[in-house]
Amino acid sequence: MVFGSTETVFANRAPPYSARVLVAEHILPDGGRSLTHLEEAPGGVRLRVDQDGTDALLPGAAVEAVMQRYGKPLDPAHDEAGGEAITLGVGKSLERMRFRAAVDVEARDYLVLRGTGEPLAALATGVAAALRFLARRRAVID
Repeated sequence: MVFGSTETVFANRAPPYSARVLVAEHILPDGGRSLTHLEEAPGGVRLRVDQDGTDALLPGAAVEAVMQRYGKPLDPAHDEAGGEAITLGVGKSLERMRFRAAVDVEARDYLVLRGTGEPLAALATGVAAALRFLARRRAVID
């Protein structure tokens, strides 16, 4: 066992989620990290933001609507399946894909919606911001 490794300690514990995708990561002023995840959950998708404690259940249709709004058709030449993925419904999934365009210095994370016809891709940070907004609005309404 490597010092600091949690692999052995938690090997027999089931994770509290069935599948999850990291959709945004930000460096905080104190040097810490703020992570935003989407997790499969009964009745939809759970949005979790560790920095502010956001934990909201959103319908899968909300994620699809955001992807329909901000997504663009994915170029088949850059379609690299195999990243972290969650299921949004029967035959639909949301997958994270890292891609570095020729004009970018570093690769960026994109989310790819599959199962609704042509795969749609959108910059992950933009999708995360829209979903955080929906989660806050839902909290105000509920």
